[in-house]
Amino acid sequence: MRPAWALEYGRFRLSSSRGNALMGHGLTAQSESGASAMLAQSERFSLRASLRIDQGDDGSESPRRRGLPDVRSTLRARLSTGYALTPRWSVGAGVSQDILGRDGGALMSLNLGYSVPYSQQTRVSFGVGAGFADRQYLRSHFGVPAGSASPLPAFDPKAGLYSVDAGVDVMVALSRHWVAVGGVSVSQLQGDARRSPLTVKPLGYSASVGLAYRCCR
Repeated sequence: MRPAWALEYGRFRLSSSRGNALMGHGLTAQSESGASAMLAQSERFSLRASLRIDQGDDGSESPRRRGLPDVRSTLRARLSTGYALTPRWSVGAGVSQDILGRDGGALMSLNLGYSVPYSQQTRVSFGVGAGFADRQYLRSHFGVPAGSASPLPAFDPKAGLYSVDAGVDVMVALSRHWVAVGGVSVSQLQGDARRSPLTVKPLGYSASVGLAYRCCR
């Protein structure tokens, strides 16, 4: 169980990913998809900038990473944009970069969303997306350096598409303060990330359900 939380002041917001979506649901006609700083916003377009901590991977939860260099934790800067094609269809894109030079590399995402607002209180959202990564990111997370202590064969991945995903989320504003949430998603590794000897299960599923309380709004 993971808590969802968000703090907002003007154009600035500090939140978990789920808390970001819950802040505005059921209070306004349009959902708020904020970030740590909203750089530009109109009825259809938004441009956001954010910072987040990438926890990395020290191999403690992945036996196949034994003998490989740790994926160091770092700080990522992200720039993302969204555009509402219609009241229901939207597209988005984002780019993030390791800004501490800890071999985290760069990531890019593209997504397409479809939202069904059954009422101001209830919304069902469907989405599909694709993730791309540069060579440095894939080397750190999916590569096996030649001459390492790992028993796995050497593997040097190249930049490109590394994942696709799809999901559905339901949010119901029970009152001004209480929101019920639920969702399911599926993701699959692609390209060299899928071919990596470190990859055991390229297909992943997740499901979530919860109850959130919004104060001070």
